[in-house]
Amino acid sequence: MDQSPLLQNDKQNLSYWKELPENIRVMLISAIYSGENQKVQLKFYDPTLHVIYFWQDKTDHKPYCYTKLENKARAEEIAAVEKKFQLKIIPKLDLMLDKEIQAIKIIAPDPLSIGGKGGIREKLNVWEANIKYHENYLYDTRLIPGSYYTRKGDLIIADPYKMSEIVHNALKNFLWDKILESKEARNDKYREYVREWADLLNQPIPEMKRIALDIEVDSEEGRMPVPREHDRKITAIGIVSNDGFRKVFLLDQNKNPNDGTQLIPEAEMCKTEKELLEKTFKVIWSYSVLVTFNGDDFDLPYLYERSQDPEIDPVNHSIIPKEEIPIVVKRDSFVKKGIQTEPVQLKHGVHIDLFRTFQNRSIQLYAFSHKYSEFRLNAISEALLNDTKIEFDGNISDLPIQKLAQYCLKDTDLTFRLTSFNDNLLLKLLFAIARISRLSVEDLSRVGVNQWIRGMLFYEHRKINALIPHSEELRFKGQASSSAIIKEKKYRGGLVVEPTPGIHFNVSVLDFASLYPSIIKVHNLSYETVNCPHDSCRQDPNQKIPDTDYWTCNQKKGITSLLIGSLRDLRVNYYKQLSKDKTISPEERQLYTVVSQAIKVILNASYGVMGAEIFPLYCLPVADATAAIGRNIITKTIQKCKESGIEVVYGDTDSLFLRNPSEGKVEEISKWAKANEGVDLELDKEYRYVVFNNLKKNYLGVLKDGTVDVKGLTGKKSHTPNFIRKTFYSTLEILGKVNTEKDFDTAREKIKELIKDSAKKLETDKYPLEELSFNVMINKSPEKYGKKTNETARITSIDGRDSYTNSIKGIPQHIKAAKQFSDNGREIKAGDIISYVKTKTAEGVKPVELATHKEIDTEKYLEAMETTFDQLLTALDVNFKSIIGKPRQSNLDELFWSN
Repeated sequence: MDQSPLLQNDKQNLSYWKELPENIRVMLISAIYSGENQKVQLKFYDPTLHVIYFWQDKTDHKPYCYTKLENKARAEEIAAVEKKFQLKIIPKLDLMLDKEIQAIKIIAPDPLSIGGKGGIREKLNVWEANIKYHENYLYDTRLIPGSYYTRKGDLIIADPYKMSEIVHNALKNFLWDKILESKEARNDKYREYVREWADLLNQPIPEMKRIALDIEVDSEEGRMPVPREHDRKITAIGIVSNDGFRKVFLLDQNKNPNDGTQLIPEAEMCKTEKELLEKTFKVIWSYSVLVTFNGDDFDLPYLYERSQDPEIDPVNHSIIPKEEIPIVVKRDSFVKKGIQTEPVQLKHGVHIDLFRTFQNRSIQLYAFSHKYSEFRLNAISEALLNDTKIEFDGNISDLPIQKLAQYCLKDTDLTFRLTSFNDNLLLKLLFAIARISRLSVEDLSRVGVNQWIRGMLFYEHRKINALIPHSEELRFKGQASSSAIIKEKKYRGGLVVEPTPGIHFNVSVLDFASLYPSIIKVHNLSYETVNCPHDSCRQDPNQKIPDTDYWTCNQKKGITSLLIGSLRDLRVNYYKQLSKDKTISPEERQLYTVVSQAIKVILNASYGVMGAEIFPLYCLPVADATAAIGRNIITKTIQKCKESGIEVVYGDTDSLFLRNPSEGKVEEISKWAKANEGVDLELDKEYRYVVFNNLKKNYLGVLKDGTVDVKGLTGKKSHTPNFIRKTFYSTLEILGKVNTEKDFDTAREKIKELIKDSAKKLETDKYPLEELSFNVMINKSPEKYGKKTNETARITSIDGRDSYTNSIKGIPQHIKAAKQFSDNGREIKAGDIISYVKTKTAEGVKPVELATHKEIDTEKYLEAMETTFDQLLTALDVNFKSIIGKPRQSNLDELFWSN
């Protein structure tokens, strides 16, 4: 094998570097930048041998950015002083002006010269300087992660699989015949986009040979270990693979009692922590793909830090040489609070952190239909796998060695199964999204959907040689024409129709399938086409957007409209059909199901990012125009329903709730919407019953399978005291059994009694203090908080993995409790778990261990109960205070039910 410059220059042992051979078909997974060699390195997966090959750029590609001719003098002045820069005048398309311009390309020797401290973007007004260099490289070379390639000499050549004849014919029958009648299909460019998407997304996605890993660390009561401190031993490491390897390495120590049972067959004892780590690293080296749950922030940094601690070898006090460690941790990337700011990578392969992936709102909402509401391993596993972690009482350090082995292996198994269930659904979904977003799997699994859509659009700009505009330029497109109803929004969103109060049985929900993507396609919405520069478009009444000051372009198709529109048509008319086609193989059907889901995730977020300031191509008029057209369509459809004798009891953005509609009427409305508005109406849900009050976006429904659906469901948060959570789940169980109006009246009374009983137990001290506790992890030592602070506090639940931020005035309550521990002589560090209760003492809180029932502030807990149950009870039109015997805020609480 030819040695690359990396092998020659790197001081570490790089025997893992497998250079990409010639003439084999491999799938591109990732691209990274090597600062030492100032080259992009590509990672390719061999689906036959299940190894990852590396390839270093041989095209002499360099980092660059652009500036406009008006800045030529300043650019030449900088280049004259800093000889490293090269300047070239080249033509570029300016989509906002709809014309070709001359731009100056500034070529640099390394990415830091462009975007680093003191880089050229700090000295000159430049374009495209905020793009990561390895992303730039992929855009320019047209290399798409998830696609197949073959190496020919120094060239990387596309090598896709051919479509089967059945699938090829389906593209014609399901797609061209359906859209030929539309004006979009008569656009040659539009048809080209559709064909390119189909060729790309029809490629098979291989099952990747991989392992999942989870570690357990010796811990003190009430304290979570953190990598920065790494002062506790690693006691167990579980590994599970998809080729049958299952192992849990255990540290042999006297403190773990023996419960008399045999160790599980997968267990292997290690005399020292160093032996445990060495065996683990050996296994990791033998697999190209590693999956963890929170591995970026905890497992992998902790493994690395412990491997460099002499305490792992009590006799010789030796550490593990760095060249024997398969993971790369940038030690300077620990944030102030002790967790990683950058992904932890595998030297020889790819690391995917599922915690970051499942945190993605689009994955949560659109890929998994909001089946989980918390980002803990246990909550996600329960929702998606119908399985949970092994429960135990007390501290993990006190577990018998047999139980520790079972616990660790189960966590690892759950982590692995989150990637393998439904025929490896999640991993296949990520690779399908990689193809659409043009992002490496390692990158896209850790970033939000706005970055996915950004990658897709940036790639397309480079493909057509268009200059990517500044965010400042996009602001000149104009402000919103509508006034926001929601305070934090900058424009008016979707239409919400006033609900008809009461209980409604047999309610069907019609959903405007891909409403906003359909609008973007049909009405040609994109940042360059809304308020385009053409006077003829501005003056054409047919190009006006209803209820706004905007117009759209009729001279060219917008880049966003082409991309989103072609994806939308592919999903609706092609992939959804193929996923049900019994004439093709089950493997192909499963692939097209995954592709359909991936497109759905992208489409559902495409409108929202246009109105989000964090998005690089944020353009308020595009988002505002899309919402305005959506409101207009919903209004017309409701009017059509009324004309057809269908009662609409509620409407929310892209859904209509119809009371007991006949099947023929639903079909009639759907055909009308397609013919007149260019949108598809589909049956989304069928409720056994729905209950509305007078509030918008607040309702309760039970589906025909008994699932309780509460809009904006509360009560499930992990920081909620346990007694409140249990009561909340019990109320949902009662509601799920309702079938008739009489059942509903009975259920209301049961719920009232249940909440009343829970409040009574609280007031009479029947709940143990542990049931009342809030369990929060602190992220910095208590002494680092002043007497008063307005800073944002990061609050993390007891498992250390479910975190969010709240703005808290004054010292956060968990910090007050932590300070009381410190005052009693207990050392509190970042990573400690603080379990506290709300009290009538001066501080208002106390650690559970220091509190008594007499000190509990019952009123505060009743307020917490009211907050939790308020939304559910409002949907039932019941007042919490009236249930528990407190003065009512209104004498109209029960009036609704007298109807």
